[in-house]
Formats: sequence, C-alpha cells, structure tokens
Amino acid sequence: MNKFFTLITMSFVLFACNQNSQKSQDEIKTAIQQELDKCVEAVNSKNITLYMSLIPTDFELTNENGQIITREEQQAFILRDWSIIDTTLHNVYVVDSIDIYPDSVIAFTSQKWERLMFQRDGLTKDTVITTQLHRETWRYNSTGWMNYGITELGGEIYINGELYVE
Repeated sequence: MNKFFTLITMSFVLFACNQNSQKSQDEIKTAIQQELDKCVEAVNSKNITLYMSLIPTDFELTNENGQIITREEQQAFILRDWSIIDTTLHNVYVVDSIDIYPDSVIAFTSQKWERLMFQRDGLTKDTVITTQLHRETWRYNSTGWMNYGITELGGEIYINGELYVE
C-alpha cells in the first residue's frame, strides 16, 4: 500500500511539474507576443520612440559587411525606410513556437506586412506585401523580454500582386 501511495504521489508531482513547465512556456510565448504586438503598433503608427524602446540598449546589429550599426544609425535607417511608406494596410507578426534555454528563448515567428509604398517619383504608390519567417533570440532583463537577434529564414515580396524576384 505504501508503494502504491508513493507511485501515485510521484505521478501527481511529475504531472504538476509538466503543467508548470507548459504554463511557463505559454507565459513566455504570450509575453514575447506582447512585445511583437508593440513592434507592430510602432511600425503601423511610425512611432520611433516606441520602436527604439523595444531595442535593447546593449544590442549590436552587424550589417552584411561585418560592420556594427549603432542605435543612432539603426534609428536613422528605420526613419528612412518609413519615409517611403504611405500607409500600413495590414501587419501581423506572430510567435509560432519557442524553445527555452537557460539564458535565452529562441522564438520562431512569421510576419505578413501589407503596405502602400511610394515609388521613386514620390507620388505613385505600390501595394507591397512582404512575408517573412524569423528565428529570434530573446532574453529577459530588467525591462522584460527583449529581442537580441533576428535571422531571416525566408519569405516573399509581392508588388501589386506580382512576385518580386531580386
């Protein structure tokens, strides 16, 4: 009888631990999604203050030439990019899954962004849809969950309904 009680107790403890682990994973995924939602809000409204608040102060971005881009340069690039966007029509950025590690979380995300963008003449507009999959590295710090790295995993660009091929 004592062995039976121990077995049931152990089963309950293992079940409870698994539930807490799942709940923790769900909570983390939800918290990261909330940060992505803020990013969407910042992009849709072109709120550079909100956008920059989502980038960790100790984050370093390296361009394709291996040069480190400062936060000030990143802000200038974002404002330049936003200047040719007339209106965001639809923007969805979703956490598809996460993997939890001791010092970070890897989030796999997908994004679909539809917007009206100015052509070079500054008047004519194109409808541009971008889809993109990401592998993102998130860490928790004193301000909450912050994104410390993004690797693009592929996507497509459509301009006025036509697939754009580089």
